[in-house]
Amino acid sequence: MKKQNELRLGKLPRLVKDYIKHLEQVRSDFVANVSHELRTPLTVIQGYLETLINNKHPDKKTLNKIFTQMYQHSIRMADIIEDLLLLSHLESEDHPSDEKKGIVIADILKTIKLDAKNLSGEKKHRISLRANAYVLMNGSENELRSLFSNLIVNAIKYTPDQGHIHIEWGSDPHGRGIFRVSDTGIGIAKEHLPRVTERFYRVDKARSRERGGTGLGLAIVKHVLLRHAGQLEIESVPDKGSTFTCIFPADRIIHKQ
Repeated sequence: MKKQNELRLGKLPRLVKDYIKHLEQVRSDFVANVSHELRTPLTVIQGYLETLINNKHPDKKTLNKIFTQMYQHSIRMADIIEDLLLLSHLESEDHPSDEKKGIVIADILKTIKLDAKNLSGEKKHRISLRANAYVLMNGSENELRSLFSNLIVNAIKYTPDQGHIHIEWGSDPHGRGIFRVSDTGIGIAKEHLPRVTERFYRVDKARSRERGGTGLGLAIVKHVLLRHAGQLEIESVPDKGSTFTCIFPADRIIHKQ
């Protein structure tokens, strides 16, 4: 059977064979990345469990530290799994969007802004929002909420203390919906921009894991945009900040009178 398959593959055009090899590499990289991302917190949890088993009478301070760390790493694993399931849903043609008409994007962004302020906490970011309440949109409310949230949370994670994050929603002269998040964060070097929406792609692996996140946020953003026929534009300058702009087609936008 193996020889027959090899013979069939050998007769395929070069471009098709190259594409099959590319898909296999993508699959292999994905499995490796998922395994690595889950192994790290799992290793930490196993280490602490061994400490508890070997230490028959740990003091309260040690226990508090161990349980806090185990809890945080269990949340990280749960977040990765949740994002993987969401990404799988977005990529599957068997799961159509739960489309709604006339979604008030401004109301969604007001709620996310409050969550963002809580997430910012002691970092005391200045978070501003300018959203046109008369520009509505047809689409999946849950998917759009995930898109907005991922971009805003990313801005918080990669913006230094007391930095500024500005959120905008409205329409352009062509009637298209425009969602934009600008920050005064650490920025992204030009050579990384074409790959930042890849699953688990990290510009700086050590710094990214230190700041949290699953490495799937921008991949989720990309697929939500694909399902809404939108596009993503990124402008970024290292050490000065980034601007992520989502453009939605005019036929999905409703201008309320």
